[in-house]
Amino acid sequence: MKRLFTSIAFASLAAVTFAGGLLTNTNQSASFVRNPARYASLSTDAIYFNPAGTAFFNEGWSFSANWQMIWQQRDAIDKTMGQNVKYDGKVYVPCMPTLFAAYKTGDWTFSGFFGMPGGGGKAEFNNGLPSFYYMAQNLFKQGFNTQTGGYGTINEITAGSQFESTQYLFALQLGAAYKITENLSAYAGVRANYVTNNYNGRIYGNINGTIPYIPEGATAPQMITKDFPQEYNVDLDQSGIAFAPIVGVDYKIGNFNFAAKYEFRAVTTVENELNEGADIAAAALPEFADGNTLRADAPAILSLAGSWQIIPRLQVMAGWNYYFDKDAKVESLMGGDNMKKLSRNTIEYTFGAEFKLTEKLLLSAGIQYSNYGINDAYTSDLAFVNDCFMTGLGGKYSLTDKVDINFGYCYANYAPDYDIISIAPELSTRYERKTHNATIGVDFRL
Repeated sequence: MKRLFTSIAFASLAAVTFAGGLLTNTNQSASFVRNPARYASLSTDAIYFNPAGTAFFNEGWSFSANWQMIWQQRDAIDKTMGQNVKYDGKVYVPCMPTLFAAYKTGDWTFSGFFGMPGGGGKAEFNNGLPSFYYMAQNLFKQGFNTQTGGYGTINEITAGSQFESTQYLFALQLGAAYKITENLSAYAGVRANYVTNNYNGRIYGNINGTIPYIPEGATAPQMITKDFPQEYNVDLDQSGIAFAPIVGVDYKIGNFNFAAKYEFRAVTTVENELNEGADIAAAALPEFADGNTLRADAPAILSLAGSWQIIPRLQVMAGWNYYFDKDAKVESLMGGDNMKKLSRNTIEYTFGAEFKLTEKLLLSAGIQYSNYGINDAYTSDLAFVNDCFMTGLGGKYSLTDKVDINFGYCYANYAPDYDIISIAPELSTRYERKTHNATIGVDFRL
């Protein structure tokens, strides 16, 4: 039982990330969706991806507003004894907004960003998950034994479950870049994160059992068969606030631009708020009580990137990201740090190209490969993510000299599918995950 709700607790922190590290969303602009190699950007989304590069903006104001629609499939296939039972998980985010603003005056550029660099939606498992099914059987047996005083015999157990996990990590970033020389700039800023989580689960079913029964007037017990319905619920909210400094540098020379950024770890503590009706948590798991706290850090990230304007119409870019996941502390409700189970930190590579087809239309494409340090100890049917290969494509259309429309689509295939073997090959679970993202955004300058 404790293992079940420990899994739920961790799922609320990891189930709804889309692009980037295990706990981080890097899809923060429409330009990223059409080309994820943005870490040496000198466009408006540099405010997030390459904040030191804002020192090379034009004088005055720059703004960007972006909308993304995301849908994700997260399936667990229980292959125990060849049964191949599929548990469908779905994430749908109809609107994920991001906003950017910058003001350049002389050698200084002041900028701000608002978005969701973690979470951003609801993961729904309407027919539960394999771990729910098998753990429910043990939980139901405990309930049956309590109801019958330990004198009953179980004939059949039926179990079902539903689970929803919702996480939002809202971030506001403020900072300033300074143009040190004609080629070199530096940035310092801070990001404030507000985390709000909810996880709601229900296990239900029935035990058909045979129990001894003494009818009125009888002297010896008789055996009767009857149903014993079972249902348990948990409904828990969490919230917390954290701050993380950000520093960066940018070096621009000729047709080349090089950038580096370091985001410090956001040490985050979330506090429980147990909602009415969460009977199992209140009765059996005091760790779910109101006011109980646990750590849910956002990891530090190091980004290195470069771009090359080969000819006036063609630009290529590449980047490398390193997520310090193992240094981020993510505790379960039962204690323990799940990130310590990872084999290593996440390494990510990005490549992209942009071609100016006409004076007004630019086309782009890019890839991002995220290599996680996952292993069997880390992976469960709630907290799983396979190595990811993401492809983006789209374009930018310039309505005027000061207004650009960005549009794009990306597909993330978490492959190969991941199998967890329990005891023997015939006792295993396969995990599959795919993400789609469609976007549009507008950049404008004053």
